[in-house]
Amino acid sequence: MSDIDNLVKAIDLAPHAPDQGPGARDLREAIMATQARPHRAARRLPWRAGAIGLAAVAAGAAVFLGQVAPTAVPSPTPTSGGTALSGTSILLAAAAKAEAAPDGAYWHLKELHTHQRLWPYSENGITYRLETSELSERWVAKDGRTWAGFRDLAARPLDMEAWRRDGSPTEWAKGKDPGPPFSTSPGEAMFFQNKKKHSLYWSAMPMTLKEIEALPADPEALKKRAIEAIRRDNGVGPEEDGLPRTLADLLYALPASPQVRSAAYQALATLPAVRVEGPTTDPRGRPGIAVTFLVQGGRTPQIRLIIDPDTSKVLAVEGIVMPDGDSQVNVVLESGWTDTKPSPPSTD
Repeated sequence: MSDIDNLVKAIDLAPHAPDQGPGARDLREAIMATQARPHRAARRLPWRAGAIGLAAVAAGAAVFLGQVAPTAVPSPTPTSGGTALSGTSILLAAAAKAEAAPDGAYWHLKELHTHQRLWPYSENGITYRLETSELSERWVAKDGRTWAGFRDLAARPLDMEAWRRDGSPTEWAKGKDPGPPFSTSPGEAMFFQNKKKHSLYWSAMPMTLKEIEALPADPEALKKRAIEAIRRDNGVGPEEDGLPRTLADLLYALPASPQVRSAAYQALATLPAVRVEGPTTDPRGRPGIAVTFLVQGGRTPQIRLIIDPDTSKVLAVEGIVMPDGDSQVNVVLESGWTDTKPSPPSTD
């Protein structure tokens, strides 16, 4: 029996029963349609990972994305046929789609990082905040070579009137942060091949690409491995509070196999801290489903994922913060395997 068959059985234990529960029939049909489409099986990778770090560099956007506020939990999401799907069913349907993910020569992650910066900026006693942004790209080849690219985009003040009273400056010092100042003009693209070999990181656990590929495709076993990864991060606990964010990294930020991504979705569906809020759009206007959870028992900002249920891809990762707090939004422009060769970041 295949993984898809097991998933269908878990969702629809009695296909011929009079009442199968909200959305069970629609979900079962969607999963079976996914099963019918041929796809290439994930290959075991006989090579070691090269140098790469997948931690996002703090930055923000050239266009104002707005502060995200928590929303109320809506009623179950209706399907195109009018049947309501529960939040759990939506995550399980995404798990089925994840198993059909394509393969390629390079793992590629391209993100737009948007920061609305908490501290005020001015040299004349007039304070306001900045919104800054950066494009980042990471590439991993199956022979171990890796590349990284970055490009600062234009910064802008969030209070235009205060900025004009300040003399309309075009640059702002980063304070203790190294590097060039924030600027109203975009920076030059940086692009390089890593010369030294480094490990990928899952939470605080260093891993090779081969080790990530070999993560278990069973949801419960994957949660246990995630706990091991979280334990490597000293000072973070209890470990269960970090499970949603650590599992979410496998959905887009790390080169996990389609089967492991599917297991991560299934594991998220079992966590009480995870809530499916319903239809929304990401900062670029792409439609998706909002999934939220608190990190570390609510002691750190709420995280909001926006997922495309048709492809199982993560569209954006938003940090929901308290009023007057620093905020960050990562828009996932590309994530997955591709045959396109590494190149400097571009705004195309």
